[in-house]
Amino acid sequence: MKIGICEKIQGEISMTLRKAERNDLVRVMEITRAVVPLMQAAGNTQWSDAYPSLSRFAMDCDNGSLYVFEEDGVLRGFVVVDDDHPKAYDDIGWEVPRTKSAAMHRMAVDPGSQGKGFAGHMVKSVESMLVDAGYLGIHTDTSLENGKMQYLFEKQGFEFRGRLHLDENEDDWYVAYEKVFKMGE
Repeated sequence: MKIGICEKIQGEISMTLRKAERNDLVRVMEITRAVVPLMQAAGNTQWSDAYPSLSRFAMDCDNGSLYVFEEDGVLRGFVVVDDDHPKAYDDIGWEVPRTKSAAMHRMAVDPGSQGKGFAGHMVKSVESMLVDAGYLGIHTDTSLENGKMQYLFEKQGFEFRGRLHLDENEDDWYVAYEKVFKMGE
């Protein structure tokens, strides 16, 4: 099922964000396995061979929160968007309360498609979907070491909201970002 987020870019290229289906999971895992070594080589250990797993993505798919981003029918990336704000978010000074914002997790673009604007288009498509659904903002986080995601968030108008721990490792810092939607624009 397409959710109506399509863009025509440079004439004939069509980019679409849609809810993932079970048959997309093979490609989602291919992208995951391709980005993990690149993340780790950059000093970012947020993802590993064990996380995120096929079973995690299958749960995301089954509950309708896994979205895939396609260009002319080719799956280029994915993102999880839901109302599941981690408990650690309670300590962050958000502008928009969790009840009026969605949480964005587990986002990646195929390494062969990186640097071409797909991540930015994916975030804009998520934002459009959420505005249409009545949300007032997005909450998200990434590893302190994940400079690429921090850059993407800031480029897309997200604001840094603080640092947090998402697990028991007190040396493992994450950074929280929020995008507040400007209604009526």
